[in-house]
Amino acid sequence: MSNTIKTGLIATLMIYVLGVTFTYYSNQKFHLQFEKFDIDKNGSIDANEMSEQAEFYLIQKEKRKTTKQAIIILIPVAIIIGFICFAIAVLFKKMKTIDTNEINYQ
Repeated sequence: MSNTIKTGLIATLMIYVLGVTFTYYSNQKFHLQFEKFDIDKNGSIDANEMSEQAEFYLIQKEKRKTTKQAIIILIPVAIIIGFICFAIAVLFKKMKTIDTNEINYQ
């Protein structure tokens, strides 16, 4: 396997793994903050636990993407970024061969 393909694959895998870990730890941090408002630890904020910040977190909880969705959504993003890295590696390799095979007309 050539170095350019390896570069593209490594970039794709790195972007995918970093994206999934970021979403996982972001969701964990959000759940820890959400548990502060859940006094009776039943998994939801009841009427007696409602405050302005708790309402704000409920609105955010409805809009948040989960880690399961991120696993699927990050695949095309990682492939596109990996392809861009592959293309850059190919261009640098061509630039290197052009510099070594340059004709000097002096």
